[in-house]
This record gives sequence, structure tokens and C-alpha cells, in this order.
Amino acid sequence: MRIRSRLIAFGPIAAALLLAACQSASPPPSKPTQTANFLSAPTSPDAIVGTDPAAMRLQDIGGYVLLYYRQHQQMPPTLDELRNIPGGGDLDFNSPASRQPFAYSQGGMWAPDKGDKCIIAYDPSQSPNGKRWCLFMMLPKGGAALSVDVVALPEPIFLSYHSVEQ
Repeated sequence: MRIRSRLIAFGPIAAALLLAACQSASPPPSKPTQTANFLSAPTSPDAIVGTDPAAMRLQDIGGYVLLYYRQHQQMPPTLDELRNIPGGGDLDFNSPASRQPFAYSQGGMWAPDKGDKCIIAYDPSQSPNGKRWCLFMMLPKGGAALSVDVVALPEPIFLSYHSVEQ
């Protein structure tokens, strides 16, 4: 009888525990959503470069610099040399904003603390946001290929780069 009274006393507790275990767990709290219009905002560096006409032109120039380097094993003496590569005749070497020609440095512009990459071409004028579009060349490491990248540099950082005499 003593066992039966314990079962009766603990029966409702056991039923409540079983009922709680059978119910589905509440969903985890949802992550906060961004209220900004993320569909129209660029989400990657490539998307950002693809939204600015100067950056897109520098990206095209960078591709032809790589083709030129592959064929001649040296940097082109001028950007105009890229017009001799098939398809290069359509390149536009002028900044869309200022209509001035992009600046080019065959030997590159180097900063003391950026030993493995240099600026080879850049927009002659700043963007309204205080940055300047630059075409970087990264020196190959460990047998890797030569590579280029387009980056918007804040003006103080851009000014830390200097040309090297050839």
C-alpha cells in the first residue's frame, strides 16, 4: 500500500514531466534582421568594384596588364601599349569622373610597410568619399602567378605610396 500511495503522489508529477518532454521545444530566438535594403547594397569586394565606373575601368586595365606581362615578361612602358593586345583597343584609360587619364607607374608606387604589393595605376582624383581608386599589383610568392586588384584607398594611405625610379 505504501508503494501505491507513492505512485499516486508522484503520478501527476511524472505525467507533467512526460507531457513536457513530448511537447516540441520552442524555436530558438531569431537572429536580428538587417533593416537596410540589403538587396541593392553590394555585399562583396567584387560587387563594390562593379558599381563604380572608375573601378571597373581599372579592373579591365589590370586584366590587360596581366596579359601583357605574360606575353612580354615585363610591365608595359605605358598603358597605351595595352591597345596592341587583341581586344585592348576598346580600353578607356580616362577617369570617368575627371575625364583625366589614369596615372600609371611602370615600376610601381611602393609604401615602406607594404613590401609585397604596389600601385601601378590610379585615378588622378579622389572620389567624393575621400578615397582614390588604385590598381594594385601583388608580387608572386612561392611560384604563384602575378595578380592585380582594384582597391579604394583613403587619401592619407594613398599619399604614403611613392614611385620608384627605373
